[in-house]
Amino acid sequence: MSENKKLAKYIHKEIQKLGWKNRGELFQELTPNALEFWIGQFQTRKCVGHSEWSERYQKNIWVSDYKEEE
Repeated sequence: MSENKKLAKYIHKEIQKLGWKNRGELFQELTPNALEFWIGQFQTRKCVGHSEWSERYQKNIWVSDYKEEE
């Protein structure tokens, strides 16, 4: 299965979790920020690491738990 197909299924599942009752409600919850969050979650699903707040970027960033060899 292609990555796009897997991403589409993941986003569809997340939309269903919103529990919306009508289209207006759906479009209030289905924001670009929500889509960006879901895509980020999907892309990091196999990564080993964690999220940390970055003062520099003023947002959470992904940090790998693998130590780089010096």
